[in-house]
Amino acid sequence: MVPRPSIGSLVLTPKVRHPLLIAFVIGWLAQMIGLVAYSVGTDLAGNALTVSPLNTLMIGVPLYSFWYLLIASAWFLLWKIAGPLKVAVSGLGLLAIAILIPLNEIDLGLQRLRGERVAWSHLRTYLTPHILDSDLIRPITQDRLHLALALATIAGCWLLLLMGVLRQRKRPVSGPSWTQIAMCLVVAGVVYAPLRFAYYHQRDMAQPPYVLLARQVIYPVVAMSAESEARLRTELRTYLDPDSRADWTSPDTPLLRHGGEPDIASAAAVANAPDIIFFVVESLRGRDVGYGANPRPPGKSVTPHLDALAAESVVFPYYIANGDPSPRGFLSIHTGMWEHRWGFIIANFPNLRIDSIPARLRESGYRTMILWGGNPSFDNQLSWARRWYDELDFEMPANGLFYFQTTPDRVLMDKLITRVETHDRLTPGQPFFAYVASNGTHTPFTPEDGGPVPVDPQERYDRCLKNIDAEIGRVLRFLSARPRAKNTVVVVIGDHSDKTTEGFDERWRGMPVDALEWTSALVYGPARLIGPAPRRETFAASHVDLLPTVRSWTGDRRPYAGVGQDLMADIPAGRRSAIAVNSRGFRLDRGGFTLLVDANNPEVHYAYRSFPLGQPEPVPLEQTPFTPDEPRRLHDRMVYWSYLVEQNRVWAPSSKPPDTAP
Repeated sequence: MVPRPSIGSLVLTPKVRHPLLIAFVIGWLAQMIGLVAYSVGTDLAGNALTVSPLNTLMIGVPLYSFWYLLIASAWFLLWKIAGPLKVAVSGLGLLAIAILIPLNEIDLGLQRLRGERVAWSHLRTYLTPHILDSDLIRPITQDRLHLALALATIAGCWLLLLMGVLRQRKRPVSGPSWTQIAMCLVVAGVVYAPLRFAYYHQRDMAQPPYVLLARQVIYPVVAMSAESEARLRTELRTYLDPDSRADWTSPDTPLLRHGGEPDIASAAAVANAPDIIFFVVESLRGRDVGYGANPRPPGKSVTPHLDALAAESVVFPYYIANGDPSPRGFLSIHTGMWEHRWGFIIANFPNLRIDSIPARLRESGYRTMILWGGNPSFDNQLSWARRWYDELDFEMPANGLFYFQTTPDRVLMDKLITRVETHDRLTPGQPFFAYVASNGTHTPFTPEDGGPVPVDPQERYDRCLKNIDAEIGRVLRFLSARPRAKNTVVVVIGDHSDKTTEGFDERWRGMPVDALEWTSALVYGPARLIGPAPRRETFAASHVDLLPTVRSWTGDRRPYAGVGQDLMADIPAGRRSAIAVNSRGFRLDRGGFTLLVDANNPEVHYAYRSFPLGQPEPVPLEQTPFTPDEPRRLHDRMVYWSYLVEQNRVWAPSSKPPDTAP
């Protein structure tokens, strides 16, 4: 009986040490070296690239290994069936690995220096004789240590590759066995299994560069015909500007419009620019705040401090997020733009040129700061925020290589107070913008007070909401004692909502329904900015309306490309609407009704009265403000918007404020 080979003998014995096997092992090692160096590395300013290196590696290592094992097994299988072409298959495999080794270093370098991922456009642009004098190479050459390590990794792996090939010329070898191919596939499945517990946008964010490039080849952006694009451009612009008042800049960037020339009022606004604070409460449920559409009985509210603020504010009880989970909220709040129809812009399109509130404010002289209660690396928020903010605060001292403690709401608000105090002491005349993203109300709604954890999810949520309400109330007391108290705007919103005890109608599971999108908004500030208060605005509104609102507060007349409307503008309620995008479909709110449309088939749609206390009851379109062709038109708008994202035609490079993406 022939003894069965052990796993060790399959890999180490000279009989099976084929050049392809050596190449894939070396290529995998190069990937791991690059991932570890990136995860524990810093940018040019000395800031950590990731919040938690071990968290990052827990996704990156198995994901890279999974794809490498799949590629290896496919190449080994091709070799087995290649017949007389075995030598050619081996040669192409060696060439492929030799290319993937530097490609990985280029991709990690782009992420480190520019917050981008490698794309074919980079290769077309920079792989020319002018590469040594390009804006891509200059920042790389400024960090000679990192450049030396990257080149050493590439050269070392190439040398090992060459040595492995030369050694095989001295003795005959057999190729990879069926057992090895099967082993590669089994191990690939094993290493990928834990990744099923990660959010899919986290996996998308961490994909190897060759997967990204392959996607761009398999799913290319096919240019629309001139007639189709003209029709869709008109449809989208008509939705955004029904009165045809906008001064659009160019068909190349169809949403970009001139902002108008500065006038006396806007000049005065710039001179008296307010401090602006966004409290972005994780999973803030519009149905549970005391100032919402359906307040609880007297004495039963769990948001007494926010209720008191609402009594002096403009309240928007029917305000929705433009999508969920948090990456979609982060994107729409900052940029005034919708999410892509199937992906996460911050993960799938990190090279997108796009406008943002903090970038505009920083260009206007603001100090910008962002504070997180959670881990911004997992959602790629950190990469985007570094383009826009002067100050970033996201870490707990107890966390080291592994991120296991989120920042409690109490500590987060302490950090905010400290940063504002420091700002007031060092630059008291400079306005600031602060984005404060709490984490205490994140599912599974675990109370931070150390008491017993209720079994009922609604009770848990109420405890967490009461806690963040108290902490924001403490900050409000601090703000009221500042010299600039009467020139401060406070905005309280949720990044999205979340379900506690609600069920889902299976017909619209995965769509942007109330349980996921219905948050709320209140805006507190001087009357010259927000108008008479208190008041309640019951029209449809959403995150994308924040950018044009902030523009009006600061007298900003520069070009912009937002898709929202100024929340304080005198616009008839019937002309107001809100759109949300989720993985399976689109949502349009208008005139007290909601329309849900399937992302792949506009013939599948549902309409009902917005924000019911129980499950929605669908009604025919003729009983709503929506026209019979509204589902198709909503679908077309989102398809065209996503097409502009895919073509990077949202924001012009020459527009101000400048975007740091290429």
